[in-house]
Amino acid sequence: MAKKTVESEILVVGPGAIGCAVIASLAHYKIPVKILGKEHHKEHFSNNEVKYVKGNETLSGKVEVVTLEDLKKNQIRPKYVAITLKANHTMDLVTQLGEILPPETPIVSLQNGLIAYDIGASNHFQNVFGCVVGFNIKKENLGISVQASDGSLVIGNINGKSEEIPEFIVESLNKVAPVQVSKTIAGDIWMKVLINSVINPLSAIGDCTLGELANSNESVYLCLWAWKEMVDVATQHGITLNPFEGKLFPEVLYIYDIISYAIARLVLGKIVYPHRNAVISMLQDIRGNRPTEIDYLNGKILEIGKSYGMELPVNTLLVKYIKKLENKEIKGGRGLLRKFYKEVLDGRVRNIVPSYFVNL
Repeated sequence: MAKKTVESEILVVGPGAIGCAVIASLAHYKIPVKILGKEHHKEHFSNNEVKYVKGNETLSGKVEVVTLEDLKKNQIRPKYVAITLKANHTMDLVTQLGEILPPETPIVSLQNGLIAYDIGASNHFQNVFGCVVGFNIKKENLGISVQASDGSLVIGNINGKSEEIPEFIVESLNKVAPVQVSKTIAGDIWMKVLINSVINPLSAIGDCTLGELANSNESVYLCLWAWKEMVDVATQHGITLNPFEGKLFPEVLYIYDIISYAIARLVLGKIVYPHRNAVISMLQDIRGNRPTEIDYLNGKILEIGKSYGMELPVNTLLVKYIKKLENKEIKGGRGLLRKFYKEVLDGRVRNIVPSYFVNL
């Protein structure tokens, strides 16, 4: 006799920082949810609630953990799957899920990089939605996340069909943060990729918070030079970038003379200020001796840029330095940031640095 299929629960993959924010929010508001994890997660979460500290309130709840084997054995069929894993751990998992779940199962990617498009291109699932997280979350401990700044979620169908987003997905994610549905999600995803590709590697190289990064002349110059390179790639790729959180417009940080630089620096400072104490995820990975997502951020931009014959010297160096940090060949800090800055200014990459910057 065939086993009965278990339906109507949301499955969240990965009890990390973002994952716990989603899981705890849903559980707190009594929305059926399960965690897709490993065997050691079962014991932990059978004894501990998932918690999300959101300002002055704590959202929490007890949540069951299931493994891939449990999904297969018990024929669990979630209403949708929310993937919050690091991009570098995603595609093997998607392949395994594709062997268990029906192809019409909605997939929501709340991840860095352009990984949602890789999920869609794998053809395991028909309905893939990209979701941009516009706020910072810090993992305090296993099962405990803390919101570090305010913001919203922006979701859209990666195929551009925003009207096809199921209402239950939007309603459930609204329990985590205000949700905006985007008809041009590619512009939102790319904008977040560019932001992450600037602040993540530079914070890791400088071993510093966002606020410390914004207060350094060298790092501000580097941010703006890297930004210019990546905006040029997005434009060449046919992407129209959308404003981030309705505040940061891509052209404001695109420098072409001394006046545009002054405006960009002012705007950058204002944008960073609410997040000034944030310890960015790539820096957390370096400090925790974990692989970073550099290949899915600057590495992906490099790959796309090179396909158009573009040279991206600053981003090439960013990838090089992060790889060395991962391998413990160098140590992050202000000194390393200065060294990086000097290497950018040497003859090999001087062609991308406007002459009026060289002697500032």
